[in-house]
Amino acid sequence: MEGNEYVYRIRPLVVPGLVFIILYPLIVGGLSYLFNLPELYLSIFSWIYIVSTIFLLLTWLTAKSKRIIVEGNNIVFRSLFGRKILEPKDIRKASFYWVSQNEEIVQIKTSKQVYYLSNLYFPFNELLTDLEQFIMTHHIRSNLASHYGTD
Repeated sequence: MEGNEYVYRIRPLVVPGLVFIILYPLIVGGLSYLFNLPELYLSIFSWIYIVSTIFLLLTWLTAKSKRIIVEGNNIVFRSLFGRKILEPKDIRKASFYWVSQNEEIVQIKTSKQVYYLSNLYFPFNELLTDLEQFIMTHHIRSNLASHYGTD
C-alpha cells in the first residue's frame, strides 16, 4: 500500500529569515554611518550576520526536506538527516492536545523518542485523519476518545 506523504511548510520560517537577511545590513549600515562605528564592531556585526545567515539556510534546507509518510503498517519520518520508520509495535502512546489559539498537536511516544506533529505539516487535517485511522487500526494506546469528547 502506498502511503500519503505530508510535507513541512517552511513559509513560517522563510519570512522572518528573509526580513532578518534584508534588514540587518541596512540597520547595521545605518548605525555605522550615523555613529561612525569602529572597524572592530563592524567585523563583529559582519560575523554575526554571516553565521546567522548560514544557520538560517541550514534550517530552511532541513525544513524543506522534512516529510511524513503514513503507510498501512508504519509511519515514516524522513528528512535531510535520515529516515526513521515507526511500526505499530514501536509506538507506546499517541496523544492529541489542543494548545493556544486552537492549534492541535500530536505527540507520538516510542521507547526512546518523542515525536511532535503540528500544523506546520501540510495538509494537517488529512495527516490527523490518517493518524487516527492508523491508531485505531493497530490498537495503539491513545487519548482519542477523551480528546474529541466521545467518552
